[in-house]
Amino acid sequence: MPERTLRVTARAIGARGDSICPDPETGGSVFVPGLLPEETADIVARGERGRIRERLTTSHERIEPFCSVAEKCGGCSLQHWQGDAYRAWKRDLVADALEREGLTAELLPLVDAGGAGRRRVALHARKMGTRLLLGFTERAGQAIADTNDCPIAEARIRKSFPALRELAMAVLTPKFDTATISVTATDPGLDVHVARKGQVTLDDRLTGGELLAREGWARLTIGSELIAEGTPPVVRFGSAKVAPPPGGFLQATDAGEAALAAIVMDALKTALKSAPKEARGVIDLYAGSGAFALRMASLAPVRAVEGEAAPLAALDHAARHTPGLKPVSVLQRDLALEPLSIRELTGAAFAVVDPPRAGAKEQMALLAGSGIPVIVSISCNPATFARDAAILVRAGYRMGPVTPVDQFVHTAHVECAAVFTKG
Repeated sequence: MPERTLRVTARAIGARGDSICPDPETGGSVFVPGLLPEETADIVARGERGRIRERLTTSHERIEPFCSVAEKCGGCSLQHWQGDAYRAWKRDLVADALEREGLTAELLPLVDAGGAGRRRVALHARKMGTRLLLGFTERAGQAIADTNDCPIAEARIRKSFPALRELAMAVLTPKFDTATISVTATDPGLDVHVARKGQVTLDDRLTGGELLAREGWARLTIGSELIAEGTPPVVRFGSAKVAPPPGGFLQATDAGEAALAAIVMDALKTALKSAPKEARGVIDLYAGSGAFALRMASLAPVRAVEGEAAPLAALDHAARHTPGLKPVSVLQRDLALEPLSIRELTGAAFAVVDPPRAGAKEQMALLAGSGIPVIVSISCNPATFARDAAILVRAGYRMGPVTPVDQFVHTAHVECAAVFTKG
């Protein structure tokens, strides 16, 4: 596809964080990262994608990014946008998604959940001779934006970059020259996991053990092998202490998890007050390691369903070793392939569903037919959140206020949560 040189003026920011610019040649739109509404630039376009060659005007909403690689890193796309305008746009992402599905609901103010920073990051590493690239993938490409810091990460992760570079240099070889290094900030220290091809060597173990001891990391794993462990990594979900699996999923920030958990727990307390005596506890779908299930178990018996074995095992272990919880049962099932049936759902007093970005269309249809009195839906994708919400509304559920939660600060991602009641 040939390149074109165009002069464009951005009219809006799209759902992926790129500016939407009228294409003067085709009459359509061209999407350009880095421009703000009303800014004019000369760009190089290929199809519907463009890159800035020279920005000609500057919006009053533009600010200086605080990260040295912000313009090319794929982690943050909107550090250059002033806070009030950015927050209004992010809230509008949710409003637009609801409107497309014909839903009418109160949209609450955006919750700022950046907190102390991202508590988990996945860094890409590539070794080229004596040179190492370590960072996040660049926007619209596979190249690595090499960096020695990530200002949106939790402080302990930021301080670990020199040691992570040392680790990457040690474990990468000419034959196995790439890796993904996942770092999670847990209560006692960092949990570091290296995903790399090839067998673990003695040198890997020696270097890894030395780094863990020196840096005070909680755990280091390479592939499926434990290299070294200090104080075992744990995170707290309510009163429970959970040892998450290496590289496992957690909400992006502590503040984001707390905001979502508060919505779940408030709804559960209300639901239990009016639940019939024969109601059989609560259900957590896509339970992960138990961020919601283990909190809910302080109030009611919980059935936790998750597709991956490792986080489910962590949840189960924590449930069995935390005093004072109601019974917690676990079920491993890929809900995208085999959702819980109406028969399996019927009789529960409450359910929470927090699926991946693709949503839970099939499972939501069965939830809608189950008659569960109260359902909390949580999603990191406004489009699938609204699609799934419409399924419940069409089945007679009443949609409560929608809370947008911004734990993915400076990106186009936003979390949504709402409570649905039957009748």
